Order: sequence, then C-alpha cells, then structure tokens
Amino acid sequence: MALHEKSIAVLPFVNMSPDTDNEYFSDGITEEIINALTAIKNLKVTARTSSFAFKGRATDIRNIGQQLGVITVLEGSVRKAGNRVRITAQLVRTDDGFQLWSRSFDRDLEDIFAVQDEISLSIADQIRENFGHLEFSDQLIKSPNVSVDIYERYLEGRYFFHRFNAMDVKRGLSLLEDLARKHPQFALAKVGVQYGYNMMAAAGLLPARESLAKGKPFLDEALAIDEKLPECHHSLGWHSLNQDWDFMQAARHLKRAIELRPGYADAYQKLFITLALEGKLEEAHLQIQKALQLDPLAPLNNYFISYSYYLAEDFALSNQHFEHTFELEPSFLIGYSIYGLSLVLQDRPAYLLKKAESIASISGSEVERLLMKTLALSKMGDWPETEACIEQLEDYLEGVSRERVRFFLIYIESILGRIDKALHHVEQGVRFREPLMTLLKVDPLLKTTALVEERRYQDLLKTIYLKSDTQVAATETSEGGPFTLAEIDHFTQQLDAVMLKDKPYLNPALSLRALADTLELHPNKLSWLINESIGQNFNTYINTFRLEAFKTLAKDPRNQHLTLLGLAYDSGFNSKTVFNSYFKKVEGMTPRVWLKQNPS
Repeated sequence: MALHEKSIAVLPFVNMSPDTDNEYFSDGITEEIINALTAIKNLKVTARTSSFAFKGRATDIRNIGQQLGVITVLEGSVRKAGNRVRITAQLVRTDDGFQLWSRSFDRDLEDIFAVQDEISLSIADQIRENFGHLEFSDQLIKSPNVSVDIYERYLEGRYFFHRFNAMDVKRGLSLLEDLARKHPQFALAKVGVQYGYNMMAAAGLLPARESLAKGKPFLDEALAIDEKLPECHHSLGWHSLNQDWDFMQAARHLKRAIELRPGYADAYQKLFITLALEGKLEEAHLQIQKALQLDPLAPLNNYFISYSYYLAEDFALSNQHFEHTFELEPSFLIGYSIYGLSLVLQDRPAYLLKKAESIASISGSEVERLLMKTLALSKMGDWPETEACIEQLEDYLEGVSRERVRFFLIYIESILGRIDKALHHVEQGVRFREPLMTLLKVDPLLKTTALVEERRYQDLLKTIYLKSDTQVAATETSEGGPFTLAEIDHFTQQLDAVMLKDKPYLNPALSLRALADTLELHPNKLSWLINESIGQNFNTYINTFRLEAFKTLAKDPRNQHLTLLGLAYDSGFNSKTVFNSYFKKVEGMTPRVWLKQNPS
C-alpha cells in the first residue's frame, strides 16, 4: 500500500506497570490519542482495529507502514504505580526508520488528560513540520467532567468490550451502566452503554430491537450533555438506520460525526451502508473506500467493500474481497451467507457448499453452514433435501438467530418460487422492524425472483423506506392519509412503546377505541396508522402480540400444569376458535404440535 504523505498509526502502548491488570489503562491511553488525532482534518490516522492488530507482535516498522499505508508510527509504553504514571513515546518514520521525536513524561495520575493532550499536540506538530500544513486547535483532548478514578473505570469498561466475548461484554456493560447511573453528567459512559447494547445484539445475546431500545435513552442523555461528541452522532446515525429506518436522519448524524472527527473510520463505514441501502451505490462506495483506507485490517470494512462490489454486480472484485475478509478473520461469520447470495447469483452453488464446509466449528457456525447449504440446494433444485434444511432453519425462528434466519428464508423461498412463504417472512421482519429488512430493496439476487413483482412486497418496501429521499411517495404529507411522515414516525414509536411496556393486548376486551384513547388519538387516525402504515388490521396487529405472549408462557416449565387454552386466555385471546385458527394460520400447525417441536 502506498504511504500517505500526512499519516500516522498509533500502536498499542505497552503496559509496563507492575500490575498486569492495568493493561486497560495503556490501551485506553492509546485509543484516546488515536481519537484526538482523528479530529485533525487531512491527517490520515489508522483506526484502532488495524493499529491493535500489531499488539504483542514484533513487526518491522517498514512492514507496518506498508500494510497500513502510513509514513509515521507512534510507539510508547505506560507504567502506572500508585498515583504516578510514566509515559514514554517516540515517533518514527516507516520509510527509513528515522526517529522524528521522543519524550518521557513523569506525572501525577491526575494530570493524565493534560499528558495525553500534550503528546497528541506534539505528534501533530511533528507531522506538520515534516510533511506539510495541517490546521488544528490548541487543545486536542478535553478533560472530561469526572475524576481520574472514574475515568479509569470507563477505560476498563471499554477494554472489556474489545475482548469480544459474551462474558466480558456483559462485564463491561455492567460497569459502564453503573458509571452512567452514578455520574449522570459523564457523557462518554452513556455512549459506552449504548455501544455495549449494540454489541449484545451483534453477539446474539439480545434481540436487536430490544437492545436498541435499551441503549437509546443513554444516547439521548449523552447528546443533551455534549452535542459535539462525535461518538453520539455516530451511534445516533446507526440507531436511526436500524431502529427508525430513517435513512435521511441517519445520513445527517453520520456526516455530522465525520465533520466533528474527520478521521472517523466507523462513521464512514456506517455512512456507506446507509447510502448503499438507498441505492446510492457510487456515493456509498466512496465512503467505504475511505473507511478501508483508515482501517485496512478491519474485517468489517473488507466485508463491506465486498458487499459494495456485490451490489454493483462486479463479481470479480467482490469475490476477491470476500475471500480476503475470511483470510483476515476466518471466524467472521456474518460475511459467509451474504457471500452465499453472491455465489448463488453467479450460479456457483457447488462452490458455496464447499465454502460452507470450510467454516470452523465455533459458536454460531452451525446456523451459518445450514443457511449456506440451504441456499445452495435451493439453487440446485434439490427439493427433498432443501425442504429438510428449511425445517431445520425454521426451528431457529424461536431463538436468538431468528432475525438472521428469517432474512435468508426470504431468499430461499423466493428462489424456490414459493412467494407466499417469502412474503410471510418479509411481513414478520417488517412487523418487528428487523434491521436486515433494509437490505432487501437493493439486493441483486432478489431482483431476479418473482417476489419483487408482488404488490404486497412493494407496499412493504414503502413501509421500510418511508424516511428515505429515494422513496417516490416520500412527500411532506402522506398520500390521502391524516399524518405527515414525521407524525407517522412519532405515533408508531408511541404505539410500540405502549404495547411493549403496558401490554394492553392482555386485556381480551381491548378495542381500537380504547387503545386510541390511551394514545390520545382519534380512532380513525389509529385505524389508518395500523392498517396503512403498519400494514395490518387491528385484530391481526393485537393478536400478533398475544401469540408471542402465549409462546413465552407455553414454553415456561412453571406453566406445565396449565392447559394451553388457559394460557391462551392469559395471553389476551377471548375465544378458543379465534386462538386456534389464528395460531394455525401463522404457524401452519396446531399449538400442541408446535409445543412438541419447540419444548422449553
């Protein structure tokens, strides 16, 4: 990779403290310096993922420069003992190994913010003096409004997140939630909580919708404290896309994050996916190229540029980058099945089967292999084996993998020509606002199936893209409806909140008018909202919640002494006939058969 003229990689500072558990502190200082330097416009700063790829590795500086495309590298160490900290740092050219700058700092721990700022400013000065003009403020690191001890706990929480395992993610989240509760003005802790909930969803520890809902209040509080925190706008952009399906708001927040931190690799990455899902492929591709330049060793960036080429149907480059992604991280599970869609479109099902078998046996790989195998078999036309695989996949619709499995079942059923079944999965995904539903509109494989010709499917896409400037019908007021688009969003969120928190569906006598009174809406308007915006009639909408409540009760061992009909009544159904007929319509089987297939 060519060396960028004004560029730097900050390698992980080595922990020289007597206590090895202080590694969170040295890692945290490294990350803070990276973040400070990314605020300087026209300075290329390698992002954390790629810099930390060299942690604990004895790698030649010139090799690092080539891999990351940077002309300078900052190395250092941290020794923390009691209330004192000693930091050493040196700035080295990667083309000839020449040391541009070095210094040691012996300070009281309470001066740590000033030391980090002094190091960051010194580095920026050296790059400007040696490689050309840069403009930056007199202060790059602002002292947060908390004590050093609290700040250390924050760094520790973030450190646990970066260990990427379920136990540590939970541990870090617990620590940061405690900080956010005890220190309500500590904005970074609140952003960290929201980030932790996102990680819980990514790891399959919480449903995406629940995770996003739990994290959002912390994010709103952080933004109220400090509107100029780029992390806030980055997270709000991702939330707007995944939870609100508000493409325009997502783009605004992500562009604001980049304005505040021009070297923010993750914000370019999220802006790419926001623009790509609207079909703005050329503009989107520029964003993922920037993200990849800043973070070339991040598997997610390599995966996204693969996806970008797939959307453009440039299969030679797409395949090349997909394969490189798995070389970087063989356990990068989320990329395999998307690669599978591309291989099906290329009519390479045999290679897809081979690729599925190559996945290492780790947590989650069983589902991924099954998805890839079913995609390949559906393309091959092997009906009996495909059907057997679909039955296995449907078992996962009750677990943590349900959103991912439902998404790929849309493709599998569409390839098989079973459009009604594909539409059912789309409707369920839209009903529960599953983030993966936003990928459907731009996918080139789905465009080759009969699904896209269905009016019901097109109407569902309109629901997803209500807040997109590419939506044809996206005018300030909805066509023939009583709400503006902003009002649709407001009242839909209010309705969701009432249903999830108050559970009015448990009342068997619940009426449209009673629910409208709760929302302080005219019944005519609530009826329009449920039918036209959500795409269901009132009874179907309410019974969807009752059905999920019944499933939860039926699978609870504590309820084994109760009859299924009794549990149905406890879930809000007021009629045996209505319950049985609705259950069979949705699940395709009786409640008793379903329970045998889905034991507790």
